[in-house]
Amino acid sequence: MRAGVLSDSKIIKLLNKHYVNVFLLIRDLRELQKATKDETVNRFANTIFTTFEEAVARGVDGSVNSFVLSPQLELIGHLPYEDLTQNEAINEAYLTFLKDALTKKK
Repeated sequence: MRAGVLSDSKIIKLLNKHYVNVFLLIRDLRELQKATKDETVNRFANTIFTTFEEAVARGVDGSVNSFVLSPQLELIGHLPYEDLTQNEAINEAYLTFLKDALTKKK
């Protein structure tokens, strides 16, 4: 994703204006869930991990995923990279995903 959609200046401007961007390795989520005493961090890790597990159970490749969470840590959007790559206009599809999430933001 870094060499693709995340190298598009329109996408980066939208992300920087409306989102707090976090890069997280899924393998680190278990540690994050166990090691923190901070309820907010724990809720964040649990939301991501649960959504990730559900996607993998549906047969989605778990290598790269995009998640959008509300300030209350509720899941607003989830986009596995393999779903994104099924579009010919990948960058536009990702922009649409991000803009749709903004309209759902609470």
